[in-house]
Amino acid sequence: MVDQTLQEIAHVQSKNKAINHDKQNTIKLNKAKEIYKDSNGLDNISAHMMNQFRQIMLGGRQWINHNYYIKYG
Repeated sequence: MVDQTLQEIAHVQSKNKAINHDKQNTIKLNKAKEIYKDSNGLDNISAHMMNQFRQIMLGGRQWINHNYYIKYG
């Protein structure tokens, strides 16, 4: 009985993590769209906003230069 309960708890936790992951991705996507739209297709963008855009698009990796990136965190 306890084993079944632990399996159900693990299933619910896994489901909640997937839902949270989807929510976070939607928030990041909307932020990237907003930056892209506000900067006229990244043509008129500040350095700060470009760093935010890159961080979103690289998924937490840190931009170093045009050829390299490192995992952040």
